[in-house]
Amino acid sequence: PAGVSPSTFPAKLWQLVNSPRVRSVRWDARAQGLLVDRALFERELLSAAGAGGDAAAPGAFKATNFGSFVRQLNLYGFHKTPVLAGGGAAALPGSAGALLRFCSPYFRRDRPELLVHIKRLTRANRERLAAGLEVRSRQPSRFQQ
Repeated sequence: PAGVSPSTFPAKLWQLVNSPRVRSVRWDARAQGLLVDRALFERELLSAAGAGGDAAAPGAFKATNFGSFVRQLNLYGFHKTPVLAGGGAAALPGSAGALLRFCSPYFRRDRPELLVHIKRLTRANRERLAAGLEVRSRQPSRFQQ
C-alpha cells in the first residue's frame, strides 16, 4: 500500500495474509481480523527452513519464536480476540490445531490505505496516545532493517 514501507512489520503481515501461498495466516470471515494457525505458522514461517528459504515467504520474519511474532502484533496495536463461531475458522485448509484471532482497527482486507495509521507503540507513543496527541512513526533501527 502507498505510504507504507514494505520492510515494516505491518506491510510484511499484509503481504502474508494476502498471499495465496501462505496457509497459516488468513483473514477471518468478515475480513476484519487475522486467523493464525500457530502450529502451521511455526512450521511454515518461523522454522529455520521457513524463515530462510521456504518458497511461501522467504525471510518473512527473522524470529523463530511464535511469542516474538505475537509481541510484534501487540507492539503494533493488535489485540487477541476470541475466534467466533462461523468466523472463518474452517477457511484454513489443513489447519493443524487451535486458531488465534488478532484484530486492529487499521488492518482490514478492503482498506489497505489504513495501514499508514499502524504505528509501533513505543513508550513515547503510548504517552502521546494517553494525552490525545498524534502518534509518530519511529524509524527502524539498523538492526530491524
